[in-house]
Amino acid sequence: MNTIKYVLILTILNISFNIQAINKTAFSGKEFWYIDQADRVEILTDLYKQTKAEYALWEIKKKRIGVDGDKLFKEAIEAEKTIADVDGAIAQARSNMNFYDRTKKIIATFQDTHFGLNTHIPAPWIVSGFNTKYIPASDKVVIAQMYEKVIQKTVLESRSGVIEQVELGDELLSVDGVPVKEAMKNLMPYMDASSVGFAKSQAGRFLLERYFLFPSRPFFDAEIKSAKNGSIYKVRLPLYFSGDTSVIRKKDISYYLEQKGFLKLKELRFTFSDKERKFVKNTSLKVKGFDSGLPKGAIELENWTSANGGGSPIVHSALILKNTKAYAYLAVNSFSVSTVYNNGQSKSFLDALRQNIKYFKDQGLDLILDIRNNGGGNGGYPAQLLSMLTQENETYPNATWATATTRYMRQLIEYYGVRELFKDINGMDWERQSDAFFEAAYNERPYSRAVQNEDITADEEVGGYNGKIVALISPNCISACDITSILLKGSKRAKLIGTHANGTGAGYRSNDEYNTQFKDRFHVFSTQIPNMLFGYGQSEVSYKQDLGLDSAYELNSENVPVKADIEYVETLEDSKNYMSGWISKAIEVLNQ
Repeated sequence: MNTIKYVLILTILNISFNIQAINKTAFSGKEFWYIDQADRVEILTDLYKQTKAEYALWEIKKKRIGVDGDKLFKEAIEAEKTIADVDGAIAQARSNMNFYDRTKKIIATFQDTHFGLNTHIPAPWIVSGFNTKYIPASDKVVIAQMYEKVIQKTVLESRSGVIEQVELGDELLSVDGVPVKEAMKNLMPYMDASSVGFAKSQAGRFLLERYFLFPSRPFFDAEIKSAKNGSIYKVRLPLYFSGDTSVIRKKDISYYLEQKGFLKLKELRFTFSDKERKFVKNTSLKVKGFDSGLPKGAIELENWTSANGGGSPIVHSALILKNTKAYAYLAVNSFSVSTVYNNGQSKSFLDALRQNIKYFKDQGLDLILDIRNNGGGNGGYPAQLLSMLTQENETYPNATWATATTRYMRQLIEYYGVRELFKDINGMDWERQSDAFFEAAYNERPYSRAVQNEDITADEEVGGYNGKIVALISPNCISACDITSILLKGSKRAKLIGTHANGTGAGYRSNDEYNTQFKDRFHVFSTQIPNMLFGYGQSEVSYKQDLGLDSAYELNSENVPVKADIEYVETLEDSKNYMSGWISKAIEVLNQ
């Protein structure tokens, strides 16, 4: 009996304690979970601890761009403690949204394209009917896309034809009374960007549509200047949000937007069928924009895409004829796809590249390699691409790789070492990297020496490619594309045309047992934390030679983007006329 009483007392005490511990309203208006001050502090603490423990660039960012992670997070946590809790569903929804933005900005301070923070459940998008693009040559922002269904609805409800006069290429002057340059400046601190060029490109994109920094009014007031006649249009653009589509979106944000009068995109996901005499489901918003396909006048050869029967172009090839001479054109838009598709056929990504390059070789053509909009992917692919473009009997230096000596990386390396899975690491001398890691760990250094991968020689099947090559690059050449730029620059195999590549120098190394995915204790945020380093090779040393103790920092390419050999700044005409300026510059350089 005494034992039963003792257990009962403990149970009552435990229940009382739990009630005391969670004595707060879990749901605001029974609509969503309100993140109060205590929870916000715990979430930031989780993010701080995990970032410091795993982020490969933690010390490099401090030394290279002056971002002290400890100071950054501690100040953010202390600031959060001064932000009082609020009552009322709308106020609490807005409080959550402001917290998401503040936290996104913390991570964006690291200036790393690979390290971006979003809510674990995606936020809705808001759209205005227009999408914008930053044009570097003019330092202006123009209308680059139109969602025709959205615009048609706006025209009908506003009973104004002014919006219909806006055309692709018209200049955006201001948003809600804020000049565009200032509006971009306000957005840039939230951009995950390893270079200023990429940050500007992203900020220019999010002026009239976004998934963060939501406005409190359900419209944008925009000033737009006609490229045709210089007229200035003042237009009010009602905002639609995607929180009610088939993808589950953050309920607190959707609740706020709905209560504030933002419109729902689902209202436009229909079209009237003359045949059926009724409205039928049609999810397309009828997007109209600049043509992003092949250069004007190009003769298409192959278009290998990411999905069978559709998807985005991955390996796109063509012939360009100018002044009775033919040039090869090859756009490589991603390194993240291992299998590609074309007219019902499938092929490995590498075989699709090889097939085109062999054809260009057989025709004796000089090559325009377009990697301006390559978002990266497999870090082993760039060296394999360069091997297909390597001249006969030539040897080129490879990229370098290094590791931070974190507890996480020790476990990952132990896993591969014990299981003898070196062969699973595509295109990398993993055993030498492991040795470098343990040498650094035993000597209590924060980073291993950089390890240069094996030199690059001509692909056996291609047998050497001797034509001239130019490569088109931009800040949208990211990650594995940065590595491609590093290899082309280091080997001098191609003349690089543009401004610079993105400037990433850290990526993700993971497997089924150990991965780079982070979630805080409440699963509010998720991200991948970069845990490995890559950078420039050295042509004057053997790839087997030990590099210096500080080589991980000295050779790392984060925030040190590859610069073009020949500067070319993209113009509005490039967007409107099938990248005409890029192609003219490429042909000019090939003929020098």
